[in-house]
Amino acid sequence: MTSPPRLLTGITLLIWGGLTGHALLGLLAALLVEGNSWTSLRWNFKPASYVKAWHFSILCGGLISILAWLNGMKFGKIHTLSVWAPLVLLPVELTQRYGKLNQIPLNTFSFFARKKMHQDILHGRVTFPRSINTGYPYIACVVLATAVASRNDIYHFLCLALIISACLFFYIRKNGLRPWAWATALLMVLSLSFIGQWGILKLYRHFGSAQRHRAGHHTSANESRTSIGKLGKLKLSSHIFWRMQIHEGNVPKLLRTATYNQYSRATWKHRFLPDPNHIMDEEDYITTETWPNSKDTDIRGFTPSPPKLSPQPPITLIGELDASVKNNPIPLPHFTLAFSGLRQLGDKTSIERNSLGTVRMLNSDYNIVSYSLWTGEFSTTDSPPNKKYDLNVPTQELHAIRRINRELGLNNPSLTTREKINRLRHFFNSKFHYTTHLNTPGIERGKRHSAVGRFLTTTRSGHCEYFATATTLLLRESGVPARYCVGFAVNEYDSSHEEWIMRGTHAHAWCQVWVDHHWEDLDLTPSTWLAMEKNNRNQWQQKLSDWWQRIREDFLIWRTHETNKSRVIFIITTIISLLTLWIVWRLWKSRQRHTQSRTRQYLPPTNAPRTPLHQLEPLAAKKLGTRPKGTPLCQWLTKLTLLDPSLTPLVQKATRLHSSIRFDPNTTPSSQHDELISITAQLRKSIKNLPHP
Repeated sequence: MTSPPRLLTGITLLIWGGLTGHALLGLLAALLVEGNSWTSLRWNFKPASYVKAWHFSILCGGLISILAWLNGMKFGKIHTLSVWAPLVLLPVELTQRYGKLNQIPLNTFSFFARKKMHQDILHGRVTFPRSINTGYPYIACVVLATAVASRNDIYHFLCLALIISACLFFYIRKNGLRPWAWATALLMVLSLSFIGQWGILKLYRHFGSAQRHRAGHHTSANESRTSIGKLGKLKLSSHIFWRMQIHEGNVPKLLRTATYNQYSRATWKHRFLPDPNHIMDEEDYITTETWPNSKDTDIRGFTPSPPKLSPQPPITLIGELDASVKNNPIPLPHFTLAFSGLRQLGDKTSIERNSLGTVRMLNSDYNIVSYSLWTGEFSTTDSPPNKKYDLNVPTQELHAIRRINRELGLNNPSLTTREKINRLRHFFNSKFHYTTHLNTPGIERGKRHSAVGRFLTTTRSGHCEYFATATTLLLRESGVPARYCVGFAVNEYDSSHEEWIMRGTHAHAWCQVWVDHHWEDLDLTPSTWLAMEKNNRNQWQQKLSDWWQRIREDFLIWRTHETNKSRVIFIITTIISLLTLWIVWRLWKSRQRHTQSRTRQYLPPTNAPRTPLHQLEPLAAKKLGTRPKGTPLCQWLTKLTLLDPSLTPLVQKATRLHSSIRFDPNTTPSSQHDELISITAQLRKSIKNLPHP
C-alpha cells in the first residue's frame, strides 16, 4: 500500500478538528503529520519501535477512557470515544512518517502474529512478514471519528466528498485510469453515501422512537408519555437511579419527579396560566434565591423570606442526570423547603421550578450530582389549583368516568374529599389487580372505549399509570382538584450503606389531591406491585452491578469538590508531562538526518518529440502498475514480455523504432513512423488480453 499524497492527511485532520469542536488539536496533529515533508529529521526505527508506538497508542486510548469515566460517561456510551481515534493512533502514524521505512510490519498490531513469527525463526523457517503503509487506513479512521461527533451533517458530507475525491484522484493518477472512470466512481460513492445516510437516519428515527415508547413512559419536566393503551409487558430497569440518605426525621414514602395537569391520548402535560405574583419565564419556570442563613453553605429556596432551618440538612440525594437533556427533573419529597450543596456542582448549576411543583436542575459540568434538602409543614414549590386544568376531564374519557362516579356515588355533595378518597381506595383494592403485562381485551362491536375506560369497566387490571390517571380523572369529575405525578416509591433500604435506593423498578405514578387547602400525595395502586417487581431480580448480578455503580458515583461525587478536582488535574497533568518528556528525550537522542540518494535519476530529454508508443502507457499501467519516476518508457514496457513472451519481437521492434524517432528525428524516415503506429496498434490489442500480474 502506497503512502497518501502530501497535505491530504493534514487536511483530513483539520476537517476532523473543525467538525468535532477540537480545532486546535486538529491543527497540531496536522502540523505533526505533515512536518515530515518540511524537515530532514528521521529515525531508524526497528520493528520493536513500531510495536512500542502501538502499545503507546493503546495506553493513550486507556487514559482517554479513564478520563471519560472520571467525567461520568456510562459504559453504554463508550463508542463515542472513537472521536479521539485520530489522536490515539497518532503515535503509530508519526512513527511511520518519520521512520526510514516506507512501510511497517503488519504483525505490529497482533501479539499472536509476532509470537508465531518468533517461533518460526527459532525453528529455522523462512518468514516473509507482510508490511503496510498506515497512511490511508489512518485517513479512514479520521473520517470515521469525524462522523461520530460531527456537529453539522451538511458540512460533514461535503468534507467527506472532498476527501473521497482527493483519494480517488491520486489513485487514478498513479494507476493510469481515465478521468471519466474517476468521475463515475466518485458520483456513485457520493450518491450511495447520501442514500445510505438518509436511509439509516429514517430507520433510526422510526425504530428508535418506537423502542423508546415500548420501553415504558418517557418523562420530561413538561410531558410524560405513558404506556397506557400499549399491549405487552412493561419492562423497567433494575439500575439504581437515585440514592437517599436520611440524617433525621421521617422517611418519605414517595419522591416526586414531575407533576402534570392535562391528560390527552395517553400523554400527561404541564399547562399553566400566568401568575401575577411570580415572575416566570415563558415555560413557567422560576429560579431559586440564595438564603443568607449561612456563610459557609449555599442554601437556596423559592421564597424570599427563609424559614428557620436546622443546621444539618435532614435528607441527601445522590443520582445521575441524563446528559442528553438540558434540564433534568429531579426527585423531591413533598413539602420541600430548601436546597444546599449546589455550589460544589459548579457555577453553571441552577435549580428552577414551575407552578405545578416540578423542579428541574441545569448542570453542565457533571452528570453525577449530590444535593441536600430540608422539608417542613408546607411547600414552596406548589401553586394552588385552577379550575381550567385541575378539574378538566378529556372528552374521550368522560363517558367511563361518569359511569364509575355514579356507581360509587362520588358526586354526592354530602361526601367530604377524604370520604371520596376512601371509596376509591376500597374500589381499587377490592375489584382491581396490578399487572405489567396487558393483553388485548374483548370489545363488543360498535363500542369503542378509551384505554382508561377499558381499564375501569372491562379489564380492571393494569400498572400504576392506569391507577394514577383513573384516580385523577375520577376525583376531578367529583369536583376535587387533582394532578398526576411521576417519580419513585421509597421501598428498598440498604442497611450496609444506610441509604434508601430508588431503581427503575421503583418508578411510580400517583396523583396529588387538594385537601384542607394544600396538596397531598394519593397513591391508590395496590401495594402488591412492589413485591412483584422485587421477585423479578437476579440477586448476584444485581449486587455486582450495584457495587460497581456505587463505587463510580461515590468517586465522581468526591471529585466534584474543588480541592479534590485540583488534585486529580494535577496528577493527570504530571503523568502526561513526564511521559511526554521521556519520549521526546529518547527520540532526540536517536535522531538522524535524512539524506537524499546521490544516484542520478534518469531525466527525459526536454525537446524530444512524443511517439505513438507513449499512448500505450495508460493501458500498460493497468497491467504493470504505475511507471516509477525516472524509469525510461522502453525499459518499463519490456516487463510486458514477462506476462506474455510472445510479445518479445513486437516490443523489441517498437522500442527500437521509438528510440530512433524520439532521439534522432531528423534522420528517421516517415515510413518508420507509420510502422511504429501499426506495431503500437497490435500491442494495444495484445495488452488488453493480458492477465493482471
